[in-house]
Amino acid sequence: MAENGITGISNAFLNKYSATAPTAYIVVYIYAQKLIQEGRTDFTDAELASSLNMTESDVKKALDYWEQNGEKIRRRFAGVSKTAPDYSPEEISYYMSHNDSFKLLLNSAENYMGKLLSLSEISTLYSLHDWLRLPLDVIEILVAYCCENGHRNMRYIEKVAIAWAEDGVTDKAAALERVSDYSRVYMKIMKSLGIYGKNPVAKQKEYMKRWTEEMPLELILYGCEKTALAVTSGNPFPYADKIFSNWKKDGIDSVEKAKAADLKFAEGRGMSAPGRNGDNPNAAGARRDKRDKFNYEQRNWDFEELERLKREELRRNLEE
Repeated sequence: MAENGITGISNAFLNKYSATAPTAYIVVYIYAQKLIQEGRTDFTDAELASSLNMTESDVKKALDYWEQNGEKIRRRFAGVSKTAPDYSPEEISYYMSHNDSFKLLLNSAENYMGKLLSLSEISTLYSLHDWLRLPLDVIEILVAYCCENGHRNMRYIEKVAIAWAEDGVTDKAAALERVSDYSRVYMKIMKSLGIYGKNPVAKQKEYMKRWTEEMPLELILYGCEKTALAVTSGNPFPYADKIFSNWKKDGIDSVEKAKAADLKFAEGRGMSAPGRNGDNPNAAGARRDKRDKFNYEQRNWDFEELERLKREELRRNLEE
C-alpha cells in the first residue's frame, strides 16, 4: 500500500502495456497512481512535470494517451499552472501537421487579428488547447470575441482564456452563452445612449460593468434614455453615471421609483406632469381665464419641460 511505501499496479495493466506503451507514459501513470493512493487528487500537470523532470506538454500527452486507452487517471481539476509550457518549434510543427482542425483555427485567428501569426502567437494558441485544455471551437469563439471588442493582443487573449478555464467555460455552448450575455447587455445600453454601430471601449465597459452590478438593466436603460436626450454630442457616460450615482444615493432602485422621483421634482417646481388636471375642466377653465386676463399664453409645463430642467440641473452638477 502507498502508506507503506508501495504503489499497487495491477498485473493486467503491466501485461497489457509493458511492451506497447511509451516508457515515459508508464512512468507518468505510475507516479499519478502513487499520488492517488496517497489520497492526493488535486495534483496538476505542472506538479507531475516538475516531479518527473518532464515538460508539462509531455505529461499532458501521457495523460491523454491513458484516457484514450480507457485508463483515465481520476483526479479533481485544481486549476492550471501560472505559466504556459515552453513549446519547441518542432513540437508545434508536429501538432500542426497532424491536426487539420488546429490549422483551421490558425486561419480563423489570422482573419480576426488581421495579420499573419508569429511562431510565438501560434505557440500561445496551442497552449490554450494543450495547457488550459480548451477545445479548439471554444478558442475560436474566444479569439473572435476579443478581436471584435478591439483586443487583438495575444497576451490579452491568453488572460481571457485563463479566466474562462477557471470559470468552467470549457465547451461551445458555455462559450457562446458567455459571449452573448456580455454583448447583448452592453449593446442594449449603448443603443439606449444613442450610440450605434460601435463596440464599447475599455472605459465604457468599466462603466457598464459597474452599473450592471449595482442596478437592474431596465433602470439602466431608463437612465440612459434620459441621458441621450440631454447629451446630444460628446461622451454621454459621465452624465449617465452622475444620474445613477444620485439614484443610488437616494435609494432609487427601480424604474417606478425613478419616475416617482421625476414627478416629485415636477411638483416641487410647480409643474404639471402629463395628465395631471387633464380631466378637470374647472382647472382648465381657470387657466384660460388667467391667460385672457393678462393677455398672454402661460408657459405650458409638460413632461418635455420637466426633462429639460432635469438635464440642466444634472449638467450644472457635473460642471461643479
